[in-house]
Amino acid sequence: MNSGESEDDELVNLCSCQYELEAQSLRAVLADAGITAVVQSSPFSALSSVHVPGSEVTLRVPRHQLEQAKQTIEVSRIHAAAIDWDEVDLGDMPEEVEDLLQQREVIHGFSRVLAIAGLVLGFMILLICLIAVLVMSLN
Repeated sequence: MNSGESEDDELVNLCSCQYELEAQSLRAVLADAGITAVVQSSPFSALSSVHVPGSEVTLRVPRHQLEQAKQTIEVSRIHAAAIDWDEVDLGDMPEEVEDLLQQREVIHGFSRVLAIAGLVLGFMILLICLIAVLVMSLN
């Protein structure tokens, strides 16, 4: 702590998150409530698709806002859990999204054809190799 900082301004750990996106989302919730929060991540957190021990992302707040931050996150979690997504009207799906979904189906169908063709080709190569071994062993 710098000599110019008071003990109340000292940053303390509020929580650890597995992914930086989670920590940034919590930081935004806290910012909406007027609470200063800092996200500290390790160099390993860049590997967001793989959880590496020691790669947690830490959310830090000033000591004097710690209790308020805990309460704010708890209230936010309660509100989020109370949402009935079956009742939420998200509107019509944008045309671009519908187009992408249709393209995905075409690509997925083509991938299946390629997978089957690769399987058939692999069995044919295996059969040719087996026949070659048999012919060579008979000679």
